[in-house]
Amino acid sequence: MVDRRTHIADTLRQRILSGLHLGTLRPGARLPSTREIADEFDFAPRTVMSAYRLLEAEGLVVLRERSGIYVAPGESGETAMLTQLAGWVVEVLLDGRAREIPPIGFPERVRRCLETLRLRALCVANNADQLEQICYELEHDYGFETESIETSRLPSPDGEAQRALRQADLLVSTALDATQVHHLARQLGKRAITVVLRHELMSDMTRQLASGPVYIIGSDPRFREAVRRVFEPIGHGAHLHVPIVGEDDLSAIPAAAPAYIMGRAHRLLGDSALAKRLTPIRRVFSRDMARELLTFIIRSNIAAMAARAA
Repeated sequence: MVDRRTHIADTLRQRILSGLHLGTLRPGARLPSTREIADEFDFAPRTVMSAYRLLEAEGLVVLRERSGIYVAPGESGETAMLTQLAGWVVEVLLDGRAREIPPIGFPERVRRCLETLRLRALCVANNADQLEQICYELEHDYGFETESIETSRLPSPDGEAQRALRQADLLVSTALDATQVHHLARQLGKRAITVVLRHELMSDMTRQLASGPVYIIGSDPRFREAVRRVFEPIGHGAHLHVPIVGEDDLSAIPAAAPAYIMGRAHRLLGDSALAKRLTPIRRVFSRDMARELLTFIIRSNIAAMAARAA
């Protein structure tokens, strides 16, 4: 079982790296105090400080006595992230070395576990925004070839939908469509995985909704209802706004309000001033979902390597 210190460190690490990627955090930015994090997690401040010290050892944060805790300074963008990941990479390579994998040979071992097969995923949702988001993440982060299909086509699939279902190695759907998709996957003898949203993304939005209006911008009117169904259980529905590009007046969004935008909507806005001040939602898969995807990918690739060697 993961201890409290490691759990907090993992959560804080993901928040910081996501913030650097999205541009909502910069090198040198001040981070929440140990007291603030302790109140959030209901853990002792000394446990939080221990977690921060783990991140300090990785080079991700800097602890300054009587001043606070800060994102490690350095270059912005990709270079900064690589620099801050250096300590973690060393530990991964040392762990591989303990398993008789030389550091120089580690990248090739990983590549074979990820790229021996070209896997196909079929993305299922009831609106264009979620379909594009799921496909984007599967392609860019996990190397899948992807196709998409709207949920309404599943009960009576036409020839194109039948082909996509037949060729897919994996079906990936939103939670709203999970029951139908998992049932179909069992009939086809295929694997299905349900999208689970990142804890830190949901946590941030929940905290912001408790304080005031939050905007999540999409491009498909059906996306509005999908978002509302995700956030209904946590309350604060009056603070949630889901404007649609081409349908609502986006200039009315208050400059100080948290405002997120889906990838498809962001692309439709182009290089406008409004697009630049909104926070793109680029990655939504939770850690557990990522683990499930990677397990499927690696086991599929190892099975293919074994079959070729036989």
